Amino acid sequence: MSKEKIFFLSFAVLTFVIYGQSLFGSFVFDDRGIIEHKELLSSLANLKEVALYPYWTEEAGLYRPTTLLSYAFNIIFLGGSAFSFHLLNIILYIGICVSIYLLVKRLFRDEWLAYLSALIFLVLPIHTEVVANISGRSELLALFFSLLLLLEFTSERVNYWRASLWMFLAIGAKETAIAATLLALIVLYIREGKVTLELVKKYFTPVSAVVIGAVVYFFLRFFVLGSEHFLGVETSLIENPLLFADTSSRIFTALSILWMYVSKSFWPVNLCSDYSYNQIPVISDFLRPTVLLGFSVFAGAIVAIFIFLKRQPIVSFGAAIFVSSFFVVSNFLFPIGTIAGERLFFFPSLGLALIVALALSKVERKTFTITILAIYAIISLNRQSVWMSEEKLFLNAVECAPNSVLSLSNAGASYYLAGDLEKAQPYLELSREIKPIYSKGLNNLGLVYWKQGNDKDALRLYHEALTQKYPYSGAIENLILLYLSRSDKEGALRWLRIAYPNADDSSLRSLF
Repeated sequence: MSKEKIFFLSFAVLTFVIYGQSLFGSFVFDDRGIIEHKELLSSLANLKEVALYPYWTEEAGLYRPTTLLSYAFNIIFLGGSAFSFHLLNIILYIGICVSIYLLVKRLFRDEWLAYLSALIFLVLPIHTEVVANISGRSELLALFFSLLLLLEFTSERVNYWRASLWMFLAIGAKETAIAATLLALIVLYIREGKVTLELVKKYFTPVSAVVIGAVVYFFLRFFVLGSEHFLGVETSLIENPLLFADTSSRIFTALSILWMYVSKSFWPVNLCSDYSYNQIPVISDFLRPTVLLGFSVFAGAIVAIFIFLKRQPIVSFGAAIFVSSFFVVSNFLFPIGTIAGERLFFFPSLGLALIVALALSKVERKTFTITILAIYAIISLNRQSVWMSEEKLFLNAVECAPNSVLSLSNAGASYYLAGDLEKAQPYLELSREIKPIYSKGLNNLGLVYWKQGNDKDALRLYHEALTQKYPYSGAIENLILLYLSRSDKEGALRWLRIAYPNADDSSLRSLF
């Protein structure tokens, strides 16, 4: 067996050792979108509709046809079990590590550096959210197809059809992959070492093909989302408070979050699935230490792109990956759907992995490198177990994000579903106390009060859940059930009319 095949086998074995447990996990949290749209995703006849479907809702401002089609193929050919979804995530992660190895080896002619780069990326604990969570599929696909695009640009003759396809599939998985357009140009520069008119002519067609792949995506995005949601995102204060902050505060907070990502990549303590309101307060002071550190890292990376382009191109390339991919999800220019998430650092972390690999490749004592890799692998193994079930995930989130409205509400919901109203109530009440606008949390607290026999407060909270900017429609059903439990059929009928506006009263009464 060749050394290269042994490398690939080691990637597969190590990935299954770390993430194999996730195969027995379930659909959790954001994965519900797959379950809710299973009928749409379960037929080959629906593939055109799937390809032109927004990523769950138009309001989210997301269009990810590659990801949705992967879900559809997953269900159609591998079955709709959580096992099959987790299996494909693991296979994609292995494919990413193999692609990193091949890219670094071809571009920098260093087999050990290539292997080390892929290994460091593989074991980073901050990746557990992406690999162990089914919804991390979009991140996996975006990086995988971006790497295929960059590998294409290391070929002697770039196939422009493949280049265009890889670009479309990458950005169609997640918008972060737009960074690959810049990275492809840097790959060409590293390969050629100069820019001449002849080289511009030589690569004009493949570069144009990449641009065309991106343009086709954005055309379809406009067609699917319309002008209102083409670039804008509609989300609440709970998901992203930076959407409602002034520009300077948004940038300062984003820089602080960048430092959090970098520090947690190398010092993976208190990894968390939730950073929503009010776990990360909005920062309006540039002189805060974390803001200054984040600014130093970002500015330093930009400078490194140019300084090391000739002397140490892998540093320049890593810095370019880091800067270009993070900028898309940074909230710098425009707010995205969330304030922060470890999954958002998946693509940028590749840049850090390359730079760290270069540093460790210079260390003569390999035991140090092996020890670091082993520690990260163990932390990743332990961390991915959190994603096995919603109960584990939500209870862990409330520990690492005790000030988050969403985490507190989800923890309360977990205890409610387990029938432990005594534990559910304080979590849900604290969530409401921090910010009483999360409609699902208000509804869940209403359910607790109803089970405790407190109909008056339950009614009030159901109404609150329906009067928020983003109302929770399930509160209507709970109002109907509450009125029926009190034998108030007229009260139930009023809400049935709202739930089924096109039905006549006789049909609605027959439901009692």
